[in-house]
Amino acid sequence: MTKLSDAPRFTPLRITSIDTSAHGAISRRLLELGFIPHSIIEVRHEGPILSDPIAVLVRGMVVALRRYEAALIAVDILPETLR
Repeated sequence: MTKLSDAPRFTPLRITSIDTSAHGAISRRLLELGFIPHSIIEVRHEGPILSDPIAVLVRGMVVALRRYEAALIAVDILPETLR
């Protein structure tokens, strides 16, 4: 399991969990935007300065997240057979 903030670009990922312990408002916003456990997502782009923010494809839309927000999302990299 890895954090979305550390995930490679253009690789399908499955959300395993969202950390709701420290940042309740941010976690709630992520859930409202479609970052739901078991959803398939993909990092599409990274910002030019310190790679922040990142653009993530989720449920057919592209959402920009700061690295600290993406660090709240735990993901698994999907194996080649499931891509």
